[in-house]
Amino acid sequence: MSSITWYNGLIILGMLLSIPYLFMPSKEYRIQHIIVLIKLIVISATEVKLKHLGSLGINNSFIANIGYLSIGISLIFLYFYFLMGRNKYILFLWIIYLIFILLNSLFSQPIATSFQNYTWALSSIMIIGMSLYFFYSIFSKNLFEDKNLISIPSFWIVSFLMFFYACTFLYFLSFNFSYKVMDLQLFDQLRFLMKILGSSMYLVMGLAFYAPLIFKNSPTLKSK
Repeated sequence: MSSITWYNGLIILGMLLSIPYLFMPSKEYRIQHIIVLIKLIVISATEVKLKHLGSLGINNSFIANIGYLSIGISLIFLYFYFLMGRNKYILFLWIIYLIFILLNSLFSQPIATSFQNYTWALSSIMIIGMSLYFFYSIFSKNLFEDKNLISIPSFWIVSFLMFFYACTFLYFLSFNFSYKVMDLQLFDQLRFLMKILGSSMYLVMGLAFYAPLIFKNSPTLKSK
């Protein structure tokens, strides 16, 4: 249990809280939920493994790059693909992202020995862009016109995705340049803040699919 901290413990909690939804009769968000659940499982396993390797003094960059950047971010692309009605442009962005990982691994940040913060920065930009497009679609196409917005799982998930990746974008992009000159105490404080944001996001992802049960749809207003 030494590999379990409050941070990865909260991620695991989000995963466990998400599992009962599998056995609920509603199938409206089934595909989206399965993708999110798989992501939570992957991130939970990745965090535990990272902590374990770190405690042994072993370079854990490969696990972080595969768990977070290759599999974890790919699952976010897949989530948006189904969320936006199997939008082919999402698949196009996904392919560009995977190609960037390959090129970055070959020419800049080896996937086995260096955490790919440039890849994180690119994924952040793409996720923020997809999130903004999602919110634009809500209002321009009246996607949830007859529903209470806070009862929609995707509203919660996309909101926290956008907020988290917007906050961490500059942090990870400047990591290589600022780490050597940054005050160690300030670095620890920023890292602690990132963990709070991350654990909050994963908890919300685990609970979001219960939103329709908690927040009832508002009655449709009819014009007189």
